[in-house]
Amino acid sequence: KIRFLKSMRHSHLHTFFVATTISSQRPIMSLAAAGRVVSSATSSSTSWPQIERPSNDDDGHQSSSSSAVPAIMNYVSAETTEMSTRRDLGGGDSTLVGVIWEPKQVNVHNARLSATEMSLDKNGFELQRSGEDVVGKFQEIDFCSQDDVVDSYYPICETLVENSLKGSTSTPTITCVCAFDHNVRSNDHSSVGEIKASQIMTNDVGTAVPQVQNPAGIVHADYTSISGPRRLGDLSQPPKLNDVLRPKLLSQKRSSLLDPSIVQEALDGKRRYAFINVWRTIDQDNPVKDNHLACIDSQTVDKSELRTFKIHYADRVGENYFACPSSPSNEKQHSWCYYPDMTIEEALFIKQWDSRGNIADGGSERSTFAIHSAFLDPTAPKNAPPRKSIEVRCIVIWDKE
Repeated sequence: KIRFLKSMRHSHLHTFFVATTISSQRPIMSLAAAGRVVSSATSSSTSWPQIERPSNDDDGHQSSSSSAVPAIMNYVSAETTEMSTRRDLGGGDSTLVGVIWEPKQVNVHNARLSATEMSLDKNGFELQRSGEDVVGKFQEIDFCSQDDVVDSYYPICETLVENSLKGSTSTPTITCVCAFDHNVRSNDHSSVGEIKASQIMTNDVGTAVPQVQNPAGIVHADYTSISGPRRLGDLSQPPKLNDVLRPKLLSQKRSSLLDPSIVQEALDGKRRYAFINVWRTIDQDNPVKDNHLACIDSQTVDKSELRTFKIHYADRVGENYFACPSSPSNEKQHSWCYYPDMTIEEALFIKQWDSRGNIADGGSERSTFAIHSAFLDPTAPKNAPPRKSIEVRCIVIWDKE
């Protein structure tokens, strides 16, 4: 069993996982720390769930031509109210309090075959393709080197996001796009290697270094109405000890990533802001065949289906949203989508919070975020190459409205 640490931990779920195996010898993932066992769903304290793989009579059938594949998603029960855990410096969590897990089998639709193209603005996610000039640079980037990713890959993501958003005429001009955080993930850590970091996180408890993480198999959104604005405010403050950009900001003698006055205007509602993840496989040779990342079309999510998950750190409290299955009052029901066979030329944009989204401001049809989860594909070939991916988190702030 292996424990993994995220490069930056502020208000979101992506933390520690362990890989175990089931009888088919295919991996299943858990957010639990090493050695934990999933306990009864009715207990007040529980552990992180595993990702289960649905059975499939036609094992090995390629999913790229299928309109949908079955998947088991780890929701929480509608009876769940507020959930919490305590997290140490290394990212290890205590048992969960207040969680009632409710895994549910769903159909995940092939977005490549959708009659309408998914968009970040409406659905909360979209697929972007990079040009050959950009893809050629990937061969020179060591994605396991934090410094290399920050110096070479962050600017690529910033440009990609900005160019994509420039096509929108419904909002003012963009003031800035800044990448500030990332995760490297794989279900086979030996295929990726160790993370090389220029900083080691230390406090009076001990030290910790970033590590590769497993795919996250919880139905969740990374920010809430509380933690989204709070995270934006953090980016206008001096970097904390475990901020991945801390070495660079200090070397440049910068007190913060973002201009505090611009951030305050955004927090006051004078500017729109959004957190957007850029997700990409870093496998130069193979498309993603399993451990796909799926998103729920934000137009099919009702606010009543969200539950707050609080993460108690030594000096602060972070929040995520977990989701319960579609409520009977939700006529649309959750529509899950994914892009099979993603290659390194493609990037999946996932909106994590939008201050002008429907859930954020209550009056817009624009998406606020895309609830998402990794899943195990029953149609994946048994010899599927391990998923190797990186996600970079970007903050976007627009001009005054």
